[in-house]
Amino acid sequence: MRLLIEDELGIALAIEDVAIEAGFEIAGIAGNMSEALELGSEADIAIIDVRLGDGLTGPSIARALFSGFGLGVVYFTVNPGLIENPNRRPAVTKPTSPERIADALSMAATNASARTHRVASGPTFH
Repeated sequence: MRLLIEDELGIALAIEDVAIEAGFEIAGIAGNMSEALELGSEADIAIIDVRLGDGLTGPSIARALFSGFGLGVVYFTVNPGLIENPNRRPAVTKPTSPERIADALSMAATNASARTHRVASGPTFH
């Protein structure tokens, strides 16, 4: 299941359509960290915009979802220079094509299935 973290609903719905068309299920759409953490346990991969309505919170959300729930991350952004990408997480630069989104989701799914365990504790913030 994929979690979409995007504060612009039209973009979120377009990504959701692409993900469903590519055969992925969607756990939900979140527009901020609070909503993302509420849905984090229901997903295995998060598609995260780097800059949300509450600022440059995407990287913090990515760290919290990875440390708390073991989620894989795909960054989706207009500003690729803002990505914290120590684990070489897939990134899609806006604007993009449906094929690039589907490819990034598939890459994240492959990376997620390569992990041998998921973290069972709650999220932590850095």
